[in-house]
Amino acid sequence: MNLAAATDRIDTALLNLERAIGEPVFDEWAIVEKSVNGWKLIEYGGNRKDEFLADFSTDIAALRDTLDPNRIPVGDFAFSHEGYGSGFDAHMCVGTDLLVLFNNTGKSTGEITSNPRWTSAQIHFSELLEAFIADPLQA
Repeated sequence: MNLAAATDRIDTALLNLERAIGEPVFDEWAIVEKSVNGWKLIEYGGNRKDEFLADFSTDIAALRDTLDPNRIPVGDFAFSHEGYGSGFDAHMCVGTDLLVLFNNTGKSTGEITSNPRWTSAQIHFSELLEAFIADPLQA
């Protein structure tokens, strides 16, 4: 999958999640690449790019219990219950050393998942993950 297709799939999935749950699930996302030199931003969707970049090291710490940067096979995903504010709420491995990071800057994962509609809405997240497993992002 190319970057334009990946961006479109992410935006569509987030819109479908929002429609299903009745409110935005994630208001920020980013495609990042892990390299020997650290993390590199590939694409960003949200309204605080400068803050995202400035706070990246701190914000990714919310995923420390769910993300092993040395072992991120395509299809790996997890939600963190430590992310709040700008701390990332979820990650999805979408290509070799490529992740999508998801965040709701106003709610924690616990608050998001407490919505009664969350269980049935997860299909949209799963469909996005399956799309990347079938056709990983090539950056």
